[in-house]
Amino acid sequence: MTAATVLLTASGAGAAAQDDEPVPAGGTNIVMNDGTVVGVDDETDFAFDGDEPEERPSKSAFGSVCPEVNQPATYTVKGKPYFLADKDEPQSTWLLPRQSVKWEVSGSHTFTFDVSGGYEAEAKIIVAKAKVKVDVKIGNSWTWTGSQTVTDKNSTSKAYRAVLGQVGWKLTSVKTWYAPPCVKKTKTIIVKAPRKGDMSIGRQNS
Repeated sequence: MTAATVLLTASGAGAAAQDDEPVPAGGTNIVMNDGTVVGVDDETDFAFDGDEPEERPSKSAFGSVCPEVNQPATYTVKGKPYFLADKDEPQSTWLLPRQSVKWEVSGSHTFTFDVSGGYEAEAKIIVAKAKVKVDVKIGNSWTWTGSQTVTDKNSTSKAYRAVLGQVGWKLTSVKTWYAPPCVKKTKTIIVKAPRKGDMSIGRQNS
């Protein structure tokens, strides 16, 4: 697959929360490299091959050669907008239905990528590919500097916590490769990466 594919889902007040993480507010959109607009509930996917491994012979117990161990690993990646809470100057407040909040934000706020299930070097490769195939604004880190007013109004029927931060990407990658003698292996690498953009408010259930 040479280009990202977007899977559109029904939009709502915000993306579905997992493990009670803050999610982007409804109406948040990201414009991808090809001009496609994705919302908080949309998902995009792409695939790529890793670097060529150092060539080495491999034979199974039956004596047959396993050429797959000399092939590069493959990565299939699913990406969706993800809210990164501000860790420099964290702010949050409860909003009941019809309540609103307004914060004056200034100074410098730095967001860096987080990786689980893999190494930092693998995460940087995934982010670099996503930058080319999905969103040129994605990166390993992003520092927002300036002054901005951010607001949010709870137009839902339930209370939630408004959280200060910015919208980035969550990239879930499945890496597949063969290890000697001829063993297929997979692992899931999750990268939560920032993107160049303004500060915003996310929504959290607790």
